[in-house]
Amino acid sequence: MEKVVIKKVQNYNLVAIEQALTTAFEELALENSFFNAGETVLIKPNLVEAVSVERAVTTHPEVLRALIRVLKPYKVKILVGDSPGYQSTLQVAKVAGIEAVCQEEAVELVDFTGVREFSNPQGKTIKRFYLAEILGKVDKVISLAKMKTHSLTGVSGAVKNLFGCVVGASKAQFHLRMPQQNDFAQMLIELHQTVKPCLSIVDGIVGMEGAGPRNGTPINSELILVGKSALAVDKIMADLMGFAGEKMPVTRLALAQGLISPNLKLAEAERQLIRKFQAANNYTSISDRLPKSLVAIAQKQLTLRPIIQANCILCQRCLKQCPPQAIKLSGKKLQINYEQCIRCYCCQEFCPANAISLQAGNLLKLIRYWQKLRTTNK
Repeated sequence: MEKVVIKKVQNYNLVAIEQALTTAFEELALENSFFNAGETVLIKPNLVEAVSVERAVTTHPEVLRALIRVLKPYKVKILVGDSPGYQSTLQVAKVAGIEAVCQEEAVELVDFTGVREFSNPQGKTIKRFYLAEILGKVDKVISLAKMKTHSLTGVSGAVKNLFGCVVGASKAQFHLRMPQQNDFAQMLIELHQTVKPCLSIVDGIVGMEGAGPRNGTPINSELILVGKSALAVDKIMADLMGFAGEKMPVTRLALAQGLISPNLKLAEAERQLIRKFQAANNYTSISDRLPKSLVAIAQKQLTLRPIIQANCILCQRCLKQCPPQAIKLSGKKLQINYEQCIRCYCCQEFCPANAISLQAGNLLKLIRYWQKLRTTNK
């Protein structure tokens, strides 16, 4: 169940991608009974915002096209859908090339609008999710993610991609309810257990490093990952990005809960595929090392603060997207109330001008300097 197939694909050549996916399906033993004729399969790509495909923000359309073509022999009905955080699915899909692929391959592109309740009785934090109602009308879901860094969760892959099943502005409520990194990661695990994707694929042919998931830098990693377990796929993905996958927030919790095996590691031959991604300027979780009564205080002092820079274009998108409404317009300048700020970094994620940076305060700088000295003197 935890097997993750890694395929090296040098570029977005359709034939090469289709061959990689076909071989991966064979290696995972996705025989004819895995997808039954007549079933409805929803492909959930990563559609963050309407930006050009060269930015590596969204799932590449040729990866979607290849997947559609690999699925067609199973004689299933294919839907493609997502709910971006800011714009409509149709707006983003048009610019990202996804709409054209759906039209050319004769599959339906659906905009996640209607919402229905999905129960999660085993959940530790969420007993009921209100998600896109289309999820209740399909037989299987495939997470078709993008390999990226992420300022809050370290990496963004197959599991984080499922957050798009939360419709529109409702995403902000989860940031408000779960401002600590561990709590947000636990919510993502429970969302994954609710949606239950049957297959997870990560487009890492060109990934994103640095200020992900929107404002980072494209990096050629030339990889596609395929697996039945989204949690396993993300662990291996993080390893291939040059991070310690077991230390990523979602994977760390999944390992502690026995949802993936501690023996899940890259094979020796696969280690040559590792690329050293520049990490997002995020913070290490403090939630599991301090009493809960101190976490909120420490979060203000020991986490990175979003700073609005001089190249702000005053579009006010950050103001509208801020879950705790900590950003206000004062004259011709946007200001952040750091007492209200929950460090979710939605402002940075949605800034179209890349005008919000994450900076350490004096206390955090002092701690990092002390840690560097300790490492140097060992």
